[in-house]
Amino acid sequence: MTSIWISSSPGELRIAVTDEIDLFDFGLWRPGAPDGFGDIHLGRVITHRPAMGGAFIELINGNGFLADNAGAKNLHDGDAVIARVIRSAQGGKDVRLDARQDFGIDKKSLKQKTPHIIVKGLSPLEEILNRWHQLPIYLDDLHLTSLFPEQYRKRIQPKARTLPLEIESLIDHLKEDIVDLPAGMRASITPTPALIAIDVDSAAQTNENKTKLRAQFDANRLIIPPLLHQLRLRNLSGAILLDLAGLPIRKRQLLQNDFITALVNDPLRPKFLGFTQLGLAEMTRPRQRPPLYELLTSYHGKALVILSDMEKQLKNLEISSVIGKNIVLNATIPLRQALENDPWALNEFKRRNLCSITLESKPDLSENQWRICNVSYE
Repeated sequence: MTSIWISSSPGELRIAVTDEIDLFDFGLWRPGAPDGFGDIHLGRVITHRPAMGGAFIELINGNGFLADNAGAKNLHDGDAVIARVIRSAQGGKDVRLDARQDFGIDKKSLKQKTPHIIVKGLSPLEEILNRWHQLPIYLDDLHLTSLFPEQYRKRIQPKARTLPLEIESLIDHLKEDIVDLPAGMRASITPTPALIAIDVDSAAQTNENKTKLRAQFDANRLIIPPLLHQLRLRNLSGAILLDLAGLPIRKRQLLQNDFITALVNDPLRPKFLGFTQLGLAEMTRPRQRPPLYELLTSYHGKALVILSDMEKQLKNLEISSVIGKNIVLNATIPLRQALENDPWALNEFKRRNLCSITLESKPDLSENQWRICNVSYE
């Protein structure tokens, strides 16, 4: 039966929609470091830059950019503005805002005049629960029930079983840039600052009963739905260029409807734009939340992996040697700062392991090194 499985580690919840064989949907939620997507802010114009086509807006938690065609055209420096986050900070860029919608909020009625969040947007967890609104929820730590809005709590059940190893493996493979596909095919995914480049390889694909051209066409057609599903699971967005395996450019045009059909069920409503003169399939998928690879490779993502690994190490020790003790974590300055900026994750670590934790900077450690007590781990 299809269900929503939520597995937790200090600072992070992994949300998987699965029937224990296939992974239909996936999300990563870090309650102590929300991405802010959908938040409605009262902000203030720092400076309007006509040459850049918009204005920089001061927010409570940083700055954002409001384009002229999204409501900044008639704003001046110092003006207050109510705007929604339509793209979280990602790719080294601040959040993108939109002020065109009537939010039903009168700026004059707001008691707080300095930049602040007026309405919080939905979390990744809430988005998935809304998309799969009738499925039961298996949660591995009932203490976290308090994080769920009231309307979802009646669906929560204690997780009597662990997530199937097959699904754990599928989730772990989302970290990889190589995707195994049907018919012995595979795809290599390369994110760049400008676009997502995907190369499909048919090196292992053979079919003795068909001509080479027919075999290539059928194999490429077969892998389109699962490959585009992997883009959704990884939340890869923006401009996407895909190089199919082996087909002449004129034959690739025949696969256009397959791309369009495969994109229909994606909640972000991607668009298939056709094939370039080089035969590359061209798509756009709206940028909203940060892509999975960026969450995992950020200092914050690496710091949460450290907490998870520490927890595994502590579970191998006798309980009496951990309870009530203070654990000293040595890490590089960026990793320490990332944890300090997420006190919820640190408090969760303390609660789950019945101990306290002290953070210390050790510049002599490499970026991915950390040390607990007198033992080093990488």
